[in-house]
Amino acid sequence: MNKIHVLDINLANQIAAGEVIERPASVVKELVENSIDAHAKSILIKADNAGRTFISVEDDGDGMGRLDAKTSFLRHATSKIYDQFDLFRIKTLGFRGEALASIAAISQVKMITSDGEVVGSEINISGEDMLISDAPLRKGTLIEVRELFYNTPARLKYLKSDYTETSAIIDAVSRLALAHSDVAITLFIDDKLRLKTSGRANLHETIMNIYGVFTAKHLVAYKIETPDFKVTGYLGKGELARSNRYGIITNLNGRNVYMPKVQTAIINAYHDFLADTRYPFVVLDLEIEPGLVDVNVHPSKREVRFSKENELNEMLIRTIPTFLLDQDLIFDPHPEKYQPQEVVARPYVEQTQFDFSHKNSAIENVPQEQFLKMSDIVEIAPEAEVRQKPRQRITSIAQLNLTYLVCEDGEGGFYLIDQHAAAERINYEKFQTELNLNLKVKRPLIPLVLDYSLSEISAFDEEKLQALASVGIVLEPFGNSSFRVVEVPLWTEEYDEKIYVTSMIEQVLQNGVTNQSQVRTDAIATMACKASIKANMRLSIAEQQILVDMLFKTKNPYTCPHGRPTIIQFNKYQIEKMFKRTGV
Repeated sequence: MNKIHVLDINLANQIAAGEVIERPASVVKELVENSIDAHAKSILIKADNAGRTFISVEDDGDGMGRLDAKTSFLRHATSKIYDQFDLFRIKTLGFRGEALASIAAISQVKMITSDGEVVGSEINISGEDMLISDAPLRKGTLIEVRELFYNTPARLKYLKSDYTETSAIIDAVSRLALAHSDVAITLFIDDKLRLKTSGRANLHETIMNIYGVFTAKHLVAYKIETPDFKVTGYLGKGELARSNRYGIITNLNGRNVYMPKVQTAIINAYHDFLADTRYPFVVLDLEIEPGLVDVNVHPSKREVRFSKENELNEMLIRTIPTFLLDQDLIFDPHPEKYQPQEVVARPYVEQTQFDFSHKNSAIENVPQEQFLKMSDIVEIAPEAEVRQKPRQRITSIAQLNLTYLVCEDGEGGFYLIDQHAAAERINYEKFQTELNLNLKVKRPLIPLVLDYSLSEISAFDEEKLQALASVGIVLEPFGNSSFRVVEVPLWTEEYDEKIYVTSMIEQVLQNGVTNQSQVRTDAIATMACKASIKANMRLSIAEQQILVDMLFKTKNPYTCPHGRPTIIQFNKYQIEKMFKRTGV
């Protein structure tokens, strides 16, 4: 008896559906992509019970004649590609011809469609039965999906909660809307409007429709074009930072895709603007020659591969900081001014008393050793590029909690500046210049011998030793479980050499070596932190002003090297609004 046989077509479709249709959001995504491929300019989506019992997608696209409508439910039936050459120049969202067949295999489907030339067609599919009848002559397509996974109970059982599945649908539609701002998309869930875009081909407006006015107000326009690719979109300021990577949205040739290396490049580009535990909000559209892209990696078409990815990543790392620094990135502490008044919970504002009347005599009774030594503030190297900020001079008038400088401008507002973060930024850019352009080393003033366990010693491979040498730390074995420090950077003679060396060795051992550039950046940040004035250090008014002036001469005065804000601004409008002054 023969053991090998060809699977029944319906069983094969159910198996294939396991790859293509994972959850209700997958159905929505596949159907909306088909509508976009059909040149729809308006798409209406509805779902009930998180998509379990009902999903419909209606569009004003090209529609289909009766034969095409019937054929579209066959597996591997597609209008997108015709030969092997087309497979390498895919310009549509769908092309595999699996979506409709997979959906029909695990649900009850009704399609009403017409190409606007002949009578429309209505097709009802339940299991193996297909019924075809006439329908109105209206150009476009309506597809209704009922009782999803009714014949695959195991898949139905393992769907998540209604909240989770609803969120997945909204996320899928949002990403499609961001990738196609020229299509008006409306989403109803349980008869409630959840999302609506205008279709006016305005990405900024689409972002506002989806994420709100606050997000739209804190975006920086981004556009770069090379002979190989074009990248446009928006970069989020620090106020939009998130605790995960889900806010990094990348669209490639109109397809929302996940590109791990590109995500990493974007995160690295934000290294100087966000803390290590925070991730940026970014929406970028990438246009790349289709011949350079392979979208036939997975049935979901979520992951892609493309050539020249390294060139793209290098460009993102180099240019994103430039675009950000062209904007005023002072942290905004009052997001509610951008939100609808009726839905915003007003933040609690702590009442703090400021005594400015004795600002010139507040240091009279302070011991001399608590004064800041002006040598602790490192001047920025004259060769460092300095971009003048288009604002009036900010004047320091007091010190709050021996940690924050209270400053005023000439426009009725005031600023709080973190003195340690400000000094870190100043020193960071100074050391960056010294380390990257003119690294000078010396032998330690006091011989340094560092002891480690045998397991730690074994971790010192050649790559780690080279990474340490790139930041001026040269080690040589000294016995079985020790290293002798042969060279350290010249600047460490002003500070504690051992703290710098041990800190850098600890970072390299714990985090490994991804690239020497990152190790050098970490070294600069570590040294800047060690060399900077600290919180709880009293400064005279003159010392405060020097610190403020130097901060605004840096290339990036808005954050410390670790991504924390250096400045928070309260403008005149915000102050008067808090005090309920007339006319505000």
